[in-house]
Amino acid sequence: MTFEDLARDHRSGATALTRAAAERLLELAASSTAGDPGTFWNELTAACRELVGAQREMASIVNLAGRVLAAAERVVLSGLSPEVARQAVHVECTRAIECASESLASLAGHGAALVEDGAVVATVSASETVLAVLGAAVDAGRVPRVIVSESRPAREGVSLAAALRERGIASTVVADAALPGLVGRASIVLVGADGVSESDFVNKIGTYPLALAAREAEVPFYVAASLDRFISSALRGRTDRLRDGAEILASPPPGVSVENRTFEAVPLSLTTGVVTEEGVKEPAEVAPVIAGRAVPPALLSILSTRV
Repeated sequence: MTFEDLARDHRSGATALTRAAAERLLELAASSTAGDPGTFWNELTAACRELVGAQREMASIVNLAGRVLAAAERVVLSGLSPEVARQAVHVECTRAIECASESLASLAGHGAALVEDGAVVATVSASETVLAVLGAAVDAGRVPRVIVSESRPAREGVSLAAALRERGIASTVVADAALPGLVGRASIVLVGADGVSESDFVNKIGTYPLALAAREAEVPFYVAASLDRFISSALRGRTDRLRDGAEILASPPPGVSVENRTFEAVPLSLTTGVVTEEGVKEPAEVAPVIAGRAVPPALLSILSTRV
């Protein structure tokens, strides 16, 4: 089983990618013909290694791999049959898919309470979580307007504008460099996150200057991220990983190089709070949540071998 298609997917957000990852692991559990628990364990760890390597920056995918490995390891160490191990993976992946939907709905409700009728919301790139919050606000009778950066080179912001239109939300798409200068027009800034760590969060490039501008303009800045995106900074993927430079400049002239970064880390100190399914957490409340989580040894082994 390979995850090359997930590795190439630079347009889908963490929610969609994690759902696809869980579905792929469900396929593995259903199709495995391993005759003993050790063989199935080897298949599963190899798949999780490939999965984490495909989307290391997505904390929810790393956490999914950890939960699945922990569930299967308990069965394998107990000496039970590979069928029981496969069932453990099935249960964990199914729970992950179901809980993700429930968590998103709960998070959206908490986030919607922050959005007043007629509010102007500034955001960057496209986030299924942000879209859910804005949709919940509309369902509650509060219709916002949105300013979104186009988010080059993949222009995810344009995709968000189209999705907002389907929900009856008017939006204005602006150049990436223009958004920080326009944040003073906003009532609130709301962005997604691919990972939230003890002192910062990771999101699409361009989020950091927006956060700095929001602080200067005294505009509340919220991050919308479910708890499965909370991860220790020691475990998360690199934020300096580069993508194909051809997305920016196909044929650089001699002496010109291209650095195409996708993600950047933004200090939590620049945020007003993190909207989760449990409500809005202040920046200082994030680290204790992460510290209280155990990390399966099998996941640590996988992460220690990744660059």
